[in-house]
Order: sequence, then structure tokens, then C-alpha cells
Amino acid sequence: MSVPGIGFPGPWRLRKGAEEYELVIVRAGSGLDAAQFVPAGHIAWQLDHWMTSARRALLEMYEALGGILPWNASTLERARLDTRVRERLAQALERGELAALRVERRAAAWAWPEEIVPPPRPEPEVTPLARPPVEPFTLFPDPARQAEALRQAAAAGVPFCEECEKKKQRAAA
Repeated sequence: MSVPGIGFPGPWRLRKGAEEYELVIVRAGSGLDAAQFVPAGHIAWQLDHWMTSARRALLEMYEALGGILPWNASTLERARLDTRVRERLAQALERGELAALRVERRAAAWAWPEEIVPPPRPEPEVTPLARPPVEPFTLFPDPARQAEALRQAAAAGVPFCEECEKKKQRAAA
């Protein structure tokens, strides 16, 4: 952890769902209007979520409010430390030492810029080529025509199948 009093003084931006909040430490003469603040109960209710998703920011707030974090807390002491941090931040929200403002959510860094449309190119004139008409392909040809073709091949002595022809030639040899 950081040395007390030297840590990040804020403001901290934390997000919960579609909402984004900016938490600031309220000092005398800060010029913040109390009407802008999000109710302390609403923010205190979300501290549990932030303790798991934004723990570092909550610890920085705790230190900025004067809390001292141990340098080497064990995993058994961590639960007690987290409880102490949540309670102190909830008290600071109720007392007005810490205030939350609802802010407009920033655009993500990965957002694409608006689409840039290139100027249209002049298209060259294309003359269609003369092609012979193509017969439509049918999956199952006319069975009568297929039978006639097989009869003509048998009469001419043309083999129907390469495998059958090879067997015939082996048997003749």
C-alpha cells in the first residue's frame, strides 16, 4: 500500500452497471453544490460491489480520509480490513466528507470513429461478352434419355465402368 497522506487525492471514477460516479473528498471552500450529490445511502449500498471490482480505488479513498492500511495484511486479516474500509467510507459519505456525483459515462476508447466514405470512382464501361446459352443443370436427368445412352454405349461396346473393364481385361489375360 502507499504511505498515508501521499496517496492519490482523487477524484475517483467508479462504475456500477450503466451508471458512473465520481467520488470526491469534500474540503471547506470546494465549491460543490450539495444538491448535485448522489444520496449517501445509494453509494454506501454499492461499496460491497466496488470492494471486489475496484478495491484499489476504495483503499486510496480510505487513505485519503486519514486511514492507515497495514503493509502486510494476511488473507485472514483482509476480510476485517475490508469491513473497516467499507464502514469508514460509509461514515464519510453520511457525514459529507466524501461526496459522489453522477457523471456522464465516457465514450469507450475502442469506439470506432464515424464512417469515412471515399469519393465514388468512375466505373469503366463493360461490354458483355457473347456466350452460348447454358443448359440448366438438373440433379436428376431424364431417366428415359439416360437409359437410351446406356443402350447405345452397350451396342457400341463402350464400357460403363472403369473397374468393370479392368476386371474383364484381367480375366481375359
